[in-house]
Amino acid sequence: MRSGGDVVPAPASESGPPAASWPRRPELDALRGVLLVLMTLTHLPTRLNAYSSQPFGFVSAAEGFVFLSAFLVGGAHAKAWDAPGRLWRSLRGRALKVYTHHVGLLLFAFTVIGTVGWVAHRPAVLNLLDFYHQEPLTALWSSLALLYCPPLLDILPLYVVLLVLTPLLLLAAREAGWAKVVCLSGLVWLWAQLGLKQTLYSGLEEVGWVPVKMGHSGAFDFFAWQFLWVLGVWRGSLRARGHVMRGRGSRVLLGGAWALALVFLLARYELPLFNLPTSHPALLDKWTLGPLRLVNFLVLALLADKGAPHAYRWLRPRMLVLLGSASLPVFSVHLVLCLLSLALINENEAPLDSLEEVAVLVVTFASMVLVALRHQRRSALMERGPASQ
Repeated sequence: MRSGGDVVPAPASESGPPAASWPRRPELDALRGVLLVLMTLTHLPTRLNAYSSQPFGFVSAAEGFVFLSAFLVGGAHAKAWDAPGRLWRSLRGRALKVYTHHVGLLLFAFTVIGTVGWVAHRPAVLNLLDFYHQEPLTALWSSLALLYCPPLLDILPLYVVLLVLTPLLLLAAREAGWAKVVCLSGLVWLWAQLGLKQTLYSGLEEVGWVPVKMGHSGAFDFFAWQFLWVLGVWRGSLRARGHVMRGRGSRVLLGGAWALALVFLLARYELPLFNLPTSHPALLDKWTLGPLRLVNFLVLALLADKGAPHAYRWLRPRMLVLLGSASLPVFSVHLVLCLLSLALINENEAPLDSLEEVAVLVVTFASMVLVALRHQRRSALMERGPASQ
């Protein structure tokens, strides 16, 4: 599905009938490519991650992936809610595909990476898989059940759950309207800011049921991040139906977005008079999607929506489009290379030297490009196959 879906949505040929009403937009492929590059630079243990994690404000690539994926899912299924059976089959298939990639990454981490960390005493790997080394059987079955989510391996489980729940979201929007659905989701997000996840885990621990403590359940707070997903599905659904804001109101909104984006950017780099990070850290928290972080993302999303088509026509970033159009396999291979690179950090936790950093960057990005090219060729063969029969 080129225009909608996996964490990293896959090419159009895989999307099924719903995507037919949502034509491919290469500027969104390019945007996904940018997010993949930023995410890879952030996850690799090199000195570049200090500059790539939040370059444009208090927003990381993760927010972009979740929202953009939801936007594309909403657009691809804008009319499918009139056929609930097809809607469930399509999104169930996408969720299963993402889950399959997640299981493959887990097995690789537990076997290859876990063994290397244990035998070679690599602290970065041991810290990453500490619960697995303590309770391997519990870690194995609970990770397959999406309860145990090690660092770096926690965004795909979030995406699987969101995909599974999306048919309910769309059907609820059809019956009750988007206003009620978005407001309800916003209330859950607000509750998350007040400690919903902590309260839930504390209650479950009292009855002795929780096999995995909250610290091992993944950094992303589902109750907070579902709001970003709902907003993305909502906007994608409206866009597919031709609801685009124009005129004076749109210009005023765009001007306000530029002003807010500049304020957040200055605060991100701690210029004088801008001390948001130190005075109100909870408002900018990534894992609970704090209020100011959410506002920062939304203004950047508005600017990206207005500017992406123009930037694409001007730059024609073919390599970014290539990476973005094969997002799920590229995302998966980037995690494999990131896990392997962590195994290079020695027992004293000394950082990689300059030569090792260059080697890690070259091998990682070369592998991502090769996987994207293979995926492109495979998609082209699949598209030609039915036509030639």
